[in-house]
Amino acid sequence: MKSKTILTLVAIVAFAGVLASCKKENNSNSSVVKINASNNGKTVNILNGQKLQVSLGNPGDGGYKFDPPKYDSTLLRLNSHINIPPTNKMVVGDFGTDVWEFGALKSGSAALTITARRGSESPIIEFTGTIAVK
Repeated sequence: MKSKTILTLVAIVAFAGVLASCKKENNSNSSVVKINASNNGKTVNILNGQKLQVSLGNPGDGGYKFDPPKYDSTLLRLNSHINIPPTNKMVVGDFGTDVWEFGALKSGSAALTITARRGSESPIIEFTGTIAVK
């Protein structure tokens, strides 16, 4: 009798573990994939419906301003672009961090490029990579 009780408890714990892992899997669709300059030149995989957040240091200390990002608007939607001011205003040349948030619209793969320019000069690439939506 005691062994049946232990076996039943083990089965209940195992079943609860399976349920918990399924719930995490379902919630992954609403998570945010965060990338930065260290992902430059790489392929970033996200799921359809997930959000992609790109964070880059603002190049304003050199007089540069970010251009609108270049991306496939049938694959990604730009939800927002904000500048987060520096936390320590005593650091000369720190213009904070710019953050773009995209939503994945459908499966596919395309380039995402973020450039900056100073006046009428040619743009410099701040970030370029491939976004693969599964």
